[in-house]
Amino acid sequence: MKTIAIANQKGGVGKTTTTVNVAAGLVSLGKRVLCLDFDPQCHLAKYLGHTYDNSVTITDFIAAKASYMDMPSTEGLIRQGTAGIDFIPCSLRLSRAETMLAQAMFRERVLRDILEQIVPDRYDYLLIDCNPSMGVLLTNALVAADYVLIPVQTEEFSLDGLEDMVDLIQMVKKNINSNLEIIGLLPTLTTRTKGSMDVIRWLHDGYPMLVLNAEIGRYADAPKSVKARKPVIGSKSKLADQYMSATKELLARLED
Repeated sequence: MKTIAIANQKGGVGKTTTTVNVAAGLVSLGKRVLCLDFDPQCHLAKYLGHTYDNSVTITDFIAAKASYMDMPSTEGLIRQGTAGIDFIPCSLRLSRAETMLAQAMFRERVLRDILEQIVPDRYDYLLIDCNPSMGVLLTNALVAADYVLIPVQTEEFSLDGLEDMVDLIQMVKKNINSNLEIIGLLPTLTTRTKGSMDVIRWLHDGYPMLVLNAEIGRYADAPKSVKARKPVIGSKSKLADQYMSATKELLARLED
């Protein structure tokens, strides 16, 4: 199984929409996919149609590991969402991760250790929808991952933290997870404006080997799909075609 963190410290760049639709694209190509909601906003689980109850989430495992308690049962942990995508939800309590993990030994490795115990070996890919920050949650996701996909909104301010994000990935690679690689930068929320096209050119100039050729435009189909609780992949739309192109390009890189 290959694990991909979909990450960017900036919010609103399309991480959750990208996670869900790349997962749907992989499923349509015959891959077995599991998604992990690792953002306390819980948007991925909601996108996939999850209705919260008292069942176990990844947050319960983080809390147990951090406090050196027995792990909860995994029964009911993996849910089946729309478009045949399996997923593990989190809860709002994950926002207290900094506090929960403050006293944990090797706190950057907690998620990796948990996933090794709870994820069955039947999946080809695990996609982690990360929270928009540079804290302990993102570090845990990077330590648990083999690859990072960075959605980059094509506006000037979105570039401000990109170098910091790349630096963090390189620091994790150097000190904790030597297998970690950036699989690609995905331009998102693109428009035909000069500013958007300038950002795309800057990305290709600055990271020529990393930027995907596929681009994800700004379309009303994205918020509509979130409201409908199903991916755009599978619909007849330009956005669906773009996400399918991005998925195929990623898969070619992953299986090269």
